[in-house]
Amino acid sequence: MFKKKVSLIVTLCLVLLMTSRVSSQASELNDAVEQQQSISSQKNQAQNQLHQLTYSADKLKAQLAQLDTQISDAQSLLAQKQLAFTQAQTQVQAAQKELEQKQQELDDRRVALGKRARGIYENGQISYFELLFQSANLGDFITRMEYFNKLIANDHKLLTDIKDQKEKITQKTQELQKKRDQAAQLQVQAAKAKEDLDGKKAQQQVALAENQKAVQASYDEVERLQTEANALNDKIRKLQAAQAGKNKGDGTISTWPLPGHYEISDPYGWRTHPITHQQSLHTGTDIMAPMGTEIHAAGSGVVIMAGWNVAYGNMVIIDHGHGISSLYGHQSKLNVTEGQTVEANQVIGYVGSTGWSTGPHLHFEVRVSGNPTDPLQFFSH
Repeated sequence: MFKKKVSLIVTLCLVLLMTSRVSSQASELNDAVEQQQSISSQKNQAQNQLHQLTYSADKLKAQLAQLDTQISDAQSLLAQKQLAFTQAQTQVQAAQKELEQKQQELDDRRVALGKRARGIYENGQISYFELLFQSANLGDFITRMEYFNKLIANDHKLLTDIKDQKEKITQKTQELQKKRDQAAQLQVQAAKAKEDLDGKKAQQQVALAENQKAVQASYDEVERLQTEANALNDKIRKLQAAQAGKNKGDGTISTWPLPGHYEISDPYGWRTHPITHQQSLHTGTDIMAPMGTEIHAAGSGVVIMAGWNVAYGNMVIIDHGHGISSLYGHQSKLNVTEGQTVEANQVIGYVGSTGWSTGPHLHFEVRVSGNPTDPLQFFSH
């Protein structure tokens, strides 16, 4: 009787111990899921900030490129205005020199006429009678009169012509000076426009430099959160595998997950991440396929995770036994639930572009004892 009681007590203790252990694992899993949700929220915020900063950087770069074009145009315009001013200045100087020459010519002519008039005055007025009596004959008188009249008329015409030419040159000089002043004003305006553009470019360059610092800080934050998320994902997989119980799978992976679609857009290995643009290990293979394409289980096993993940979006993880698991990420819709037993080639979801994705595709991953490995090696034969 006593032995039976002891046996019963021991059994109860074992049951309580196992229940406590299962309860502890469940609690630990819940805590891990909550942590994952918190990290997911932080990563979403960091990624949104990164996208905004990247968008702002692209806008700043486009604006700088536009400013470079405008500055180049402004430089060309300034050079044209400087050339126009120089040409106008040269023309004004030439016109002023020509005007000075005409003024000198007019002054010289006036001096000559003045001397002639003074000589006539000093010698007395020349009368027609004097010309008549000094002439040898009538013909000589007429010749003297015609010469005298032509001399006076020629002097008068020369003065008139020089005055007309001076007036024209004066008008031309004034017009050229007006054009020169306009050219000088346009030159000042063009220089001011280029100076303003140079100032804007300097401000944009400062803004871009600050933006790039912020982008780098966001990259670092996203990478840090990604590292935490990866570690937490591994922990969740192990906990879920422990809760799923013993898997009867044989660890075989032999069915291509997207029958009829074999184009690889991004293979397993180190690469520049399409979102963060940083070097990172691509832990799976990206297979191109249209949105909504059926995704098939690569082998039989138990679904140990079916739900949302920040990086992978809607994803499914199947435990195939013997430490082999497969992951199917970025799905548009899931077709299985956690704890469900699946057969090889069974439809488990549909191709999408959820999570960290730049277009519809399947991220297919195979892990051995939790460590990622190249999935294509299972299909090389």
